[in-house]
Amino acid sequence: KIQAALLLSTLAITTAFAPIGSTTTPNSSTQLRAEIGETGIAFENVAREWRCKYTAGPSGGPGDSDSLKECQALLSEYLPKLKDLPGAKVTRQVCGGCLDFKVSIVQPLEEHGAWAEANYEPLESEFLDKLKGIEGVSQVETQEITFEAL
Repeated sequence: KIQAALLLSTLAITTAFAPIGSTTTPNSSTQLRAEIGETGIAFENVAREWRCKYTAGPSGGPGDSDSLKECQALLSEYLPKLKDLPGAKVTRQVCGGCLDFKVSIVQPLEEHGAWAEANYEPLESEFLDKLKGIEGVSQVETQEITFEAL
């Protein structure tokens, strides 16, 4: 609860997220919820997104892209470690048009707070350094966002 409070205080300062308490659903434990100001947007989950641009293959698309293949291999290497984070669910998004490769590590607010307090280490810096080392990869970035199924 202390870690969640620290995360919420950080989020509230930087992005106007404010805690609104906790909820209980059947067959689940109590979950911390937050709201973005008075927008009506409430959430229980936060995602840490890692993203980059990869280069198209010789065909002009993603199907024969060496850099996309290496991005996927890197994700496959780190996937077991990411899934070991408390409450983590991992999603991957790939766009063949704009050449985006994105990984989102989604956690409930309470569990996400501990990883955020550790600056997402050691996994984030290791993964991003390796991602930056892939030939054809550019615009390596991170973002913390709310992530809710509606």
